[in-house]
Amino acid sequence: MTLPKEYQGKKYALYLRRSQGETGDTKSQLQRIQSKVDQLEKSKKIKKLDRRIVGRDIDGKLKFKAERDLILQGDIFNEGNGQSGFKFEERPVLVELIRRVREGQYDGILVESMNRFARDFAGLSHLALPLWREEGKIIYDMNSGQTLDANRTNEAIINSQMTWGGIGKLEEIAKGKSALKGKIARGYLAGSTPEWIGAKSSGGKGQDYRKLWALGQAAGLNDRGNLNDPTNIARMFGKDSKWATLWYGKMLNYEELGVLDEWLDNIDMVNNFILEGGGQYPRRFFNQKPVKNLLDRTRGYFGYPAGVNLAKTNEFVVFPNPFGMLMELVKDDFDFPENFVQVRILKPSEISQLNFAQTQPRARGKLS
Repeated sequence: MTLPKEYQGKKYALYLRRSQGETGDTKSQLQRIQSKVDQLEKSKKIKKLDRRIVGRDIDGKLKFKAERDLILQGDIFNEGNGQSGFKFEERPVLVELIRRVREGQYDGILVESMNRFARDFAGLSHLALPLWREEGKIIYDMNSGQTLDANRTNEAIINSQMTWGGIGKLEEIAKGKSALKGKIARGYLAGSTPEWIGAKSSGGKGQDYRKLWALGQAAGLNDRGNLNDPTNIARMFGKDSKWATLWYGKMLNYEELGVLDEWLDNIDMVNNFILEGGGQYPRRFFNQKPVKNLLDRTRGYFGYPAGVNLAKTNEFVVFPNPFGMLMELVKDDFDFPENFVQVRILKPSEISQLNFAQTQPRARGKLS
């Protein structure tokens, strides 16, 4: 994935850093990405870089002196070897680079991968968030094509990756923006999603959540606010009391949030699609690509139909209602549009008022 068109033909700086405990050095890092920089210059995606080094001596022969090395001229900023991705007070070259970007010397920053720039999104935001949010700058990952720019979805993706430590795996497989948006669409952490017709976990029969809701409404709640008689109710579904209590509790929350009927309608839509495609053999069709595509692209919605505050962040993501999108979502070549998910920043007071069904208690998902 190349630079977005609106950021092409501009002036960039290149930032180098090797983390503590990693092999190699920033000189080999520069050699690895040299061809990518050359290609960006040749295609006029970026203006030609001044290959002089600012910061630490890339050959490691000279001891770093801030008063001398941070006033050097050049477009390659070398933090050096063994510099922490978390402790920004130990990153004087990055601080100097950001200062120059804010002064208008550069339109953006190039990195081999986003974790060269930072591993801690909170620290990164404290130092550089105005660059991409307010000043129209960009940070561009040359390996994966990811960007930190004015697009809040891109910001949410990288925020989540840094929070959950998955970015190291992403750089190895160089996922494009479409795949990354797919990860956001799936919610990373799926929550508890329904058992579908055709699924092995339900013996291919699925679960009747409308029936569970009706039984729960009839049984009512005990003094602790939990479902009455969960054991007998669960037995009708071949489950235990914990399952009945969990799912009825979820549906109570969905009802409170005003999304229960919509959620149940969408479950019916998916199950009907599986039945129509599979005929007498829904389990066979369940394992085919159209169903896999549909379930993969709606996991976020079915896990969090009223949106979710991504774990340990202030990002709130709302997934699209899949009703009416069925024939698009099942396609192999479906491309996640820019606005497939809606992302906004929550204030601490707003986070504290969220329904439990809109939160992730812990981050269990993986990006790879």
